[in-house]
Amino acid sequence: MDTSSSSSPQPPAIAASSASASPSSSPALTPEEWKEFNDLRRQNQLLKAENAMLQRKLEEERSHRLQWQSEGDHNTAEAAMCCESIEKMDKDAQVLALYAELHRLREKCDVYAEAVEESRSYFFEMKRLYTEVEPHLRSSGVPPATSSA
Repeated sequence: MDTSSSSSPQPPAIAASSASASPSSSPALTPEEWKEFNDLRRQNQLLKAENAMLQRKLEEERSHRLQWQSEGDHNTAEAAMCCESIEKMDKDAQVLALYAELHRLREKCDVYAEAVEESRSYFFEMKRLYTEVEPHLRSSGVPPATSSA
């Protein structure tokens, strides 16, 4: 009776995958490495779900902003007429300065929104790349505790 397979400390899925891997292929992962691998796989799935949710939110924000801008064209024309009327009555009206400031801040906000959108995409790309590269970096480095020569 072979007791080596029944007393194996590895879970059945790990033991089966270790047994099916040929010795010439990459070295078998330890249970700790498998656990880390599975954790990374779960984190990757969570990040993909988070990314999809953020992409949907971004699309909603884009469509909302485009809708606001298209509605803003009509409002801008109306506001320009109002500003002209106010200017005829009082060139130094505080409301004109406030409107000009509001308009300037809206334009600035649009620039910031585009920058945030761009930085978000860069952040998620860097996060994805780091997730892909991190296991390779860990496996290629020699831990300081075992490097005594």
